[in-house]
Amino acid sequence: MNVVLRGTFSHILEVLSGVPQGSVLGPLLFLLFVNELPSWIMSDMKMFADDTKVWCKIKSGTDGITLQEDLDRLVVKHLATEVLIPTNAKLCTLAILVRLNTIWESVL
Repeated sequence: MNVVLRGTFSHILEVLSGVPQGSVLGPLLFLLFVNELPSWIMSDMKMFADDTKVWCKIKSGTDGITLQEDLDRLVVKHLATEVLIPTNAKLCTLAILVRLNTIWESVL
């Protein structure tokens, strides 16, 4: 791959993974990479562009374990090792919605 800026070509460099920024095929290739994410988990998931939301209603301890396993499967196994798309922990958030008089502890 090389870059052209004002008619001057950079040196050619072999690209081993990923999609170059600003490419025409970049968005399509990204969608092909992430299109199968919902098949990897049991929790609910919504995707829009490069944002992914994963959630579930926690009714028992096993529901919480399932959610954590899904998150681990997505981030550790699929994205990091299979697709080689890094995740940015600074952009990840946790939201806990509870009814009144409910005690819930979580560690992020």
